[in-house]
Amino acid sequence: MEIVRFEEELSKSKTEAVIVPFYEDRIPSPAVEFLGIDRIPGPVSVTGFTGKKGQVFRTMDATGNQMQLWVGLGRESEYSPETFRRSYSSAYSCLRNSKIRECLIILPGTGNADEAFEAAYILKLTVYSFDEFRSEKTSVDLKKVYIATGERQEIIDRAVSVADATNFTRNLANLPPSRGTPSLFEDRAREIRGLKITVLGRDDFIRMGMGGMEGVSRAAKEPAKMIIIEHGSSDEKPVMIVGKGITFDSGGISIKPADNMDEMKFDKCGASTVLGLMKLASDLKLRKHIVGIMPLTENLPGGNAYKPGDILKHYNGKTSEVLSTDAEGRLILADALAYGVEKYNPVAVIDLATLTGACVIALGNNIAGLMGNDRDLKEKIKKASERSWEKVWEMPIDDDFRDQIKSEVADIKNTGGKEGGAETAGAFLEHFVNGRPWVHLDIAGTAWTQTKTAKADYLPKGATGFGVRLLYEFLGS
Repeated sequence: MEIVRFEEELSKSKTEAVIVPFYEDRIPSPAVEFLGIDRIPGPVSVTGFTGKKGQVFRTMDATGNQMQLWVGLGRESEYSPETFRRSYSSAYSCLRNSKIRECLIILPGTGNADEAFEAAYILKLTVYSFDEFRSEKTSVDLKKVYIATGERQEIIDRAVSVADATNFTRNLANLPPSRGTPSLFEDRAREIRGLKITVLGRDDFIRMGMGGMEGVSRAAKEPAKMIIIEHGSSDEKPVMIVGKGITFDSGGISIKPADNMDEMKFDKCGASTVLGLMKLASDLKLRKHIVGIMPLTENLPGGNAYKPGDILKHYNGKTSEVLSTDAEGRLILADALAYGVEKYNPVAVIDLATLTGACVIALGNNIAGLMGNDRDLKEKIKKASERSWEKVWEMPIDDDFRDQIKSEVADIKNTGGKEGGAETAGAFLEHFVNGRPWVHLDIAGTAWTQTKTAKADYLPKGATGFGVRLLYEFLGS
């Protein structure tokens, strides 16, 4: 699909379809220019179309050759970027299975850079489908899409790159557990140009004292790996991004209930985001030094599995008492964080992890938990979040939560109980960043569309790619 600027008069469009914006209380001037009307016609009002947020009215032009999708944006005073994303994605969804090959997108404002970016970005997210294993593929016949904007083509191209990286992330996360293995992540990483790849395996975990990686991976059938990816010049200290990569989480000896265990293929979403971000950095040739680390393993039961009551020694010498083998993500992140901090001396550390059900209970399925030790870094992530659909909410780590994970037989324990479960997980990770500016993002609720949660048309069922655009916006700040 090619997405390009439309530089002619709107009335001269001959595309098979046109998306036309409407407010409830006004028709935007570009739509007036295209349609030649300044109010919703009476016959259309009878259908119930009023310009209400998310409404889509399908009609044909006078010749019968051009389909028009009138999209409602609600009241102009309440308009926001998320209104644009959700409403336009509703219109884009109508293009699926429609055999439309060319479409013009008319923007509600002046076609500024933000609108042009969102139009292309959300289009690519909306038409995405994970159909690799289906005999009948989703039909999207669009070959060329025009966006009516006076902005540079570069804006659109950059949006497409960010969306493609997000969809790349979704593909990885959606893979079934027997396909989305640590070895597959290594293969995908090596396919990306211009990146320095280092891979550690089980023998390295034992030799280097990575007790979390060694312990969690003990009963894994697939070889565990820690994949380190470096982009950019090493002349400057990097930003380090770490993503939890449990390629399937049974809970280990502390086995999970059978219901919805199939969704535990999504426990690799943090690592998927890291690889998607590194692909984006390569594609856009970002002038940033970025180190991405993906600790990857299955968490399975077995006669040789690590057990509740075990004590693991991590890369930085800290010991952790295992109370639950289903609190495994923080154990592998501990080694990845400690190793990365020591080796790369980063200026900032960000980790993403589908870490706790407690965060889902606290914040639901559309907001990620944000914790950390550095006010400026947390504020930068919040600002980046405001420019994307990826919402975050700060949660505290204080001495009460730190006390909850103190162990009588080790330095810390890997769970502090149900109370404050998200915060105690953050307090655990804090032990492994050696005081570096650090933010932890608990994406357990946002990394995939949960069964009972309705999300926008641009996030159909499955992995969302949460974090790719958020970190892109952060790196550009």
